[in-house]
Amino acid sequence: MVWMSKHHDQVCIPHRLWIGRAVEAPANQFDLADLPEIVAAQKRHYRLLRRYGPDVVNVCYEQTSRFWTTLLQHGYRISDLTQRLARLQPRPARTVRPWDPKRYAAIYPEIVKAMVFYAAPRWRGLALSGADEDFWAFHAEFIRRLPNESSLRTTAKPWFIHQLRMIAHTIEAATAPDADDVKGNSTPDSPGWLYQ
Repeated sequence: MVWMSKHHDQVCIPHRLWIGRAVEAPANQFDLADLPEIVAAQKRHYRLLRRYGPDVVNVCYEQTSRFWTTLLQHGYRISDLTQRLARLQPRPARTVRPWDPKRYAAIYPEIVKAMVFYAAPRWRGLALSGADEDFWAFHAEFIRRLPNESSLRTTAKPWFIHQLRMIAHTIEAATAPDADDVKGNSTPDSPGWLYQ
């Protein structure tokens, strides 16, 4: 079974090239030799795959990628990201289009940091908890690991809190075992049937 989908291979580690999102042809690949944090993020991504498996990491990647794209539109700013984008694209920011692979490469380390957070059952459990103190512990750790350089706009604050919870719920729902498997009533169509 082949489970390594394209979105798990963003960086060619031996050649330090961006080969991931928005790269439609080899000519669009670009060098990351001066950006070791992006190469390190790919290594961390692979470690997550080995530790938690593709079922968890697939949905973590999809959810955190979408989240970061929208979060930046809501005004979340990380100085490391801004500096990284300037190193990738020295020209004025207006010349970097939203679908430019350099934008995706610049945000990739933050996507992986968020994946680490959501893939870990302990942290995801805090985000899912009905106890306020658990969720606020999750929120505080998220802010500590991925600090915002400027305050979110007023309307974005409730959206941000809601999204932190919804991502955890989406990942949990996508990775929870089927009810039949939990009861031991696996069918030939369910993964558990193969191991009975």
